[in-house]
Amino acid sequence: MPLVARTAKQDKVRELQRTLYWAAKADPGRRFHALYDKVYRRDVLERAWELVRANRGAAGIDRETIADVERYGVSRLLDELAADLKDGSYRPLPARRVFIPKPGRPDEQRPLSIPRVRDRIVQAALKTVIEPVFEADMLECSFGFRPRRSAHDALQVLIDEAWDGKRWVAESDVSDCFGAIPHDRLMSAIEERIVDRHVLKLLRAMLRSGVMEDGSVTRTVTGTPQGGVISPCLCNVYLHRLDRQWTERGHGVLVRYADDVLALCRTRAEAEAALTALRTIVAELGLELKDAKTRIVHLEEGGEGVDFPHARGCSMPATGSGKLRTDVGCCVQSMKPCGRSTPSCAAGRVTSATGTPPITSARSATTRPAGLRGTSQSATSAPAATVGRSWHSKRRTASG
Repeated sequence: MPLVARTAKQDKVRELQRTLYWAAKADPGRRFHALYDKVYRRDVLERAWELVRANRGAAGIDRETIADVERYGVSRLLDELAADLKDGSYRPLPARRVFIPKPGRPDEQRPLSIPRVRDRIVQAALKTVIEPVFEADMLECSFGFRPRRSAHDALQVLIDEAWDGKRWVAESDVSDCFGAIPHDRLMSAIEERIVDRHVLKLLRAMLRSGVMEDGSVTRTVTGTPQGGVISPCLCNVYLHRLDRQWTERGHGVLVRYADDVLALCRTRAEAEAALTALRTIVAELGLELKDAKTRIVHLEEGGEGVDFPHARGCSMPATGSGKLRTDVGCCVQSMKPCGRSTPSCAAGRVTSATGTPPITSARSATTRPAGLRGTSQSATSAPAATVGRSWHSKRRTASG
């Protein structure tokens, strides 16, 4: 079934996601207790298979590839997974551990965990069901691995806030975030919204499945292995606690892309206070900041700029790590068009990730030159420019 061809069954999956999202949005204190039967629904599993096949990932420890599954029979495999999930006999296998070179740093290796194809399908199905529930709570400062939100949207906020005078930036990222998140605290964060014991049991089994390296299986009490389909979602669920704490204890405007964090401030003193607050909150979560990437930067023309993650397709100067180095001197300091033709910066006007100009706020129109206008997405503003057409867009009510 081609990913672009939407059937009535796939539309039902989207309706399910909308229903869960708006039910969670309408009642922030609600805890969902009946989600597990939706994980093994046939249309949800078919959607999960589409996503896994489209990603074309490698085989897990069982050496079963996407092509092997297609030869075996997709319908047959999904029937088996549904039956195993329904009767409680499903058990995820350890992921296959491989190491890949870090972009721009071939001497450094990044661990990657590759679950088997069957486990990736189950993870994708579970993510399809639980992500809308947690997405309803996410704050506007979070951008990474979320529906209809991208690094270019976060870059828009960076430029907007710089125009407002917040040019001192406390920059850092969480050290080994995917591998260091404590399982017990992560499950506590999940249980704030989900109390379905079968879903919780399945999540615990995924977290405890471990990784296999050189024939030896390792299991730990921390980490959501990088490479799993559901890992970025779980990372965001846990780091949402950082976002919430920042609204009470932070300084400046927080912009977070997964484990990469910026705090935009008006003065160096405020940036230093923001960095202190960030260290404290991260430590309380059982994590720590990466010293090599923790610094305070002043955004100015000709300055060093900030490292910004995953902005692929943009021709701005990149750092050795392959991340975008935002030349704020071009886009913020200059009153003239920057002359760059990129997805995020065209003729001096910052646009959205789709290449179309974002909605201009009243404040933007009155305080910024015509060459650079955009919508600042603070914790109190509506995500109109980023949500777009997704399962957020229709309101539904239903029981969970």
